[in-house]
Amino acid sequence: MNVHSATLNKIDKKTLILETTLECISEYGFHGTPISMIAEKAGVGAGTIYRYFDNKEVLINSLFLEIKRRVMHAMLEGYTETASFEARFKHLWMNLINYFMKHPQEFQFIEQHRYASYMSKLTREESFMIMSPVMLFFIEAKRAKAMKDMPVYTIISMTYGPITSLAKLQIDHKQKLSSERIEQAADACWDAVRMI
Repeated sequence: MNVHSATLNKIDKKTLILETTLECISEYGFHGTPISMIAEKAGVGAGTIYRYFDNKEVLINSLFLEIKRRVMHAMLEGYTETASFEARFKHLWMNLINYFMKHPQEFQFIEQHRYASYMSKLTREESFMIMSPVMLFFIEAKRAKAMKDMPVYTIISMTYGPITSLAKLQIDHKQKLSSERIEQAADACWDAVRMI
């Protein structure tokens, strides 16, 4: 086996473990998902999991950060800094809600675990760094007086809350959201935070 295939195999196993963990946690919850179950469903030995992750908490923290990276990548897809603040806001907003609706397990995992006691301070700090492009957008928009003079976290709360509520409507209550409804919500969120 050459070094390239060994590295690829290592990445594939780690990804397999993370994906299997997401599936198990989604179905059985944090406390109902022992490492042995993840190992069995992933088709690897428990020792293989411990080679990548010291314990279940480290595994969950790693999965959380991996999902955050995917979310950030999706939000920035097609994003351009030369567009107007309104266009950029709606682009980020629409990309986020569409990602959540297409990836319900990831959405529910983030929602259920982001404030859990087993999420480390380091994970919270790294999560903040991953999301920094969005934070920078809000800071820039405030400085340009395109958004109201409120704390950035207040603005984010006002715009993120509707995303989670709408995603839950579709995921939990099986209400299919039309693109028109989603766009109306994006417009309403922009109206709530834009400078008048």
